[in-house]
Amino acid sequence: MVNKRGKAANLIPYLPKWQNLPTKSIRVPEVFVQKVLQYARQLDAQKPDKRIEIRQDHNAVVVIGPYDPRGSFQIKARSIEGWRFHRESESWWYPLEKIEEVVAVFPECVLDENAKAAIALIKAKKALRWQLDDLN
Repeated sequence: MVNKRGKAANLIPYLPKWQNLPTKSIRVPEVFVQKVLQYARQLDAQKPDKRIEIRQDHNAVVVIGPYDPRGSFQIKARSIEGWRFHRESESWWYPLEKIEEVVAVFPECVLDENAKAAIALIKAKKALRWQLDDLN
């Protein structure tokens, strides 16, 4: 039923879920839907394949990388104590205190802004400790 008194100014504009437009519908097997959407959203957000992020809600450092059939990425990930592998997001999680070690083990990964800020904060704390030790 048409609202004859409706005005375009009262309509809430539709915001697209994708940054890159136009979009196109494709048919994929249901088994692959989540993986395809995850990959498409990653491409749309223009996030690098290998990256280090901070999950503030879990106080964790998250390393995200593509599947490595040779296993070298997995071996490096397991070399850091306190690791957990999340199957749903296919990422490696570490305690926040391990961020410097994680960055040292994965130099090829791109740091997000929160990770850069956390490293800068840790370096500032260390510099302050050294200055306090020199005073004592």
